[in-house]
Amino acid sequence: MTRAALHRAIARALARRRRGAIGIEAVLAFPALLVLFGGAAQILILAQARTYVEMAAYAAARSALVYKCPPFSLTQAFGSPFAAVATFQCTDEPQKWQDAARWALGAAASTSGFASGRGTCPDIAAGKEVIRGTGKLGGYDEAVANALCYAYEPGNVEVEVEWVQSGLSLLASADSVPIRARVRYKYPLSTPFRRFVMDGRRGDGTYWRWGEATVVLR
Repeated sequence: MTRAALHRAIARALARRRRGAIGIEAVLAFPALLVLFGGAAQILILAQARTYVEMAAYAAARSALVYKCPPFSLTQAFGSPFAAVATFQCTDEPQKWQDAARWALGAAASTSGFASGRGTCPDIAAGKEVIRGTGKLGGYDEAVANALCYAYEPGNVEVEVEWVQSGLSLLASADSVPIRARVRYKYPLSTPFRRFVMDGRRGDGTYWRWGEATVVLR
């Protein structure tokens, strides 16, 4: 074998070794890359869902301004006894601000059929009006129905609304008292990274994580 042929043989052997080393490195790096991209995707999804939870808290607060009885005000009570009596006879309608929060969370809810499969969805009359089609669920209609089912499934959404009162607020008019809405929501987790960020797991194998937002309107 000539020197040139020997050099070519050595070069081919080294090239094969480099290609093999690159392949081994790629195989070893794949699990780490999978975890990295899965974690990044989960963080982005949670950040987007966080925005929807804040929107839900805002919607609940806006609804409560209309459907929650106004706080007691000494100034208004002395100025108009009839107004004071009307305040005590008023009845809160919590379903209104709960509905406002749940509808706002529809965009962040899971569109898979797991919630429907659990059989805990209440009958949502308004939801039937927004579902298009010929009565047979499929595609877009089914996605909307599943999202509303998840948003209305018991335990997935918690809404608390209260007037932010102090000693001085008793002397102020009821219109000047701020209202606070707090919404807690079970984010549906679906990426491979879900096991590392979950707060709980259901019997059907789905995972969730609590998210929370508070809004104060003045």
